[in-house]
Amino acid sequence: MNPSVSIRLLWGTLLCVLLVRLGTLGLYPLMDTSEARYAEIARKMLASNDWITPMFDHYVPFWGKPPLSFWAQALSMKVFGIHEFSSRFSSWLLHAASCLLIVRFASQERSLQVGLTAAIIYSTCTLGFLSSGAVLTDGALVFALLLAHFGLWRGLMHGDRGWALAGFLGLGLGLLAKGPLALVLIAMPAAIWLAVTAHWRRLLELPWLSGSALTLGVALPWYWLAEQKTPGFLEYFIVGEHLSRYVISQWQGDLYGSAHAQPLGMIWLHLLGGLLPWALFLPLLIKLRGHLEDQPEYFIFVLGWAVSAPLFFTMSTNILWTYVLPALPAWALLLADVICRNIRGTVIAAIALVLPVVGCGLIISGKASDRPQNQKNIVGLWKAQQASAPGDLIYLGARSYAAEFYSAGWARNYKTPQQFHPAEPFYLVQRMDKLQPLPFTCHTVGQANGSQLQYCRDGQL
Repeated sequence: MNPSVSIRLLWGTLLCVLLVRLGTLGLYPLMDTSEARYAEIARKMLASNDWITPMFDHYVPFWGKPPLSFWAQALSMKVFGIHEFSSRFSSWLLHAASCLLIVRFASQERSLQVGLTAAIIYSTCTLGFLSSGAVLTDGALVFALLLAHFGLWRGLMHGDRGWALAGFLGLGLGLLAKGPLALVLIAMPAAIWLAVTAHWRRLLELPWLSGSALTLGVALPWYWLAEQKTPGFLEYFIVGEHLSRYVISQWQGDLYGSAHAQPLGMIWLHLLGGLLPWALFLPLLIKLRGHLEDQPEYFIFVLGWAVSAPLFFTMSTNILWTYVLPALPAWALLLADVICRNIRGTVIAAIALVLPVVGCGLIISGKASDRPQNQKNIVGLWKAQQASAPGDLIYLGARSYAAEFYSAGWARNYKTPQQFHPAEPFYLVQRMDKLQPLPFTCHTVGQANGSQLQYCRDGQL
């Protein structure tokens, strides 16, 4: 195939994948727990106009994550309104920006074809595709670390002061996206590269003074303000979320959920699952041995970047599969290099274009499901009753962040009926598979999302 035709085909494929994902952002509801929880935190930030401390609940600070992703989500809601599209748009935008960085990085070091192929792989692998249209905090970290890695590489290998400072900026953004983990995930590949190449003098030539000032200038003010506003934040976030969560299986100190205990080394299986279907091409990476003499520093750097996150989380059992997301751009770069040498551009485009169609179909088809994680329809039933019979929305049992989001914060949660003493009529929601006997006079209004909505007139226990 003519190289110019292949490049146009790859550009068209990447653009098509990104536009398909953009067009589906508002076609499926927010689901409990993580996605709806983060969207509700961003909605509360916008509603309260408190841009310092993300709020887990009214007057309850959320110390689990820094605010960068919540800032982006809240700003999107301010521009577009409060709904699914605006909640997810910042994730898509960060993903698209990450793709441009991947293309730029590989174009300068390998070729435009490799860069476009890598961006396509990142956009159409399972985890990359899902995260580009979900309310998560990991997309902000990926973009920040991409900028940090790109800047570090340009500074080390090309003495590019401007890009080196951009790398320090990325590091500061990483501290606002996830915290000190960003320092670890940029230090590990740098250490691997330096240990193999012994280019220690190049490390010393980076603009450390101005770069460190830039990193601290970006991140430090928020950390100081957050501790002043809610004392205790730094201890919980630094010690609890980073040290205790990493070393203690089934850590009991989590204020906002539960630990995710998994077997040691499970992170590598998450990596394989996150890379599917492109993980099927991983055996081709053995052919990279024949190309290491071509540009050994580049491949060592990208390989160190690719293995750093999985290696770091290998000895941790308290993990989620999204923890491998920062490593996926590096794996995409490695795979793109060997795929471009062994597979025609038309085949790459065909694989990439089929996946978004299938993936979006599976995601959107979940809209019609009656899963309790989706509370959009049950809240819609409650809203429809307000004109004729107003009343508060009470959830019995587990808290539903999706209900809070769709009800604009009106939904409240109680574990048992004995915990609340309403004086006015109210609406009660229970899961159909966890119905509890009620000491109220209630009648069923409707059912949706695996839940039952009841109107209760008698508030006397």
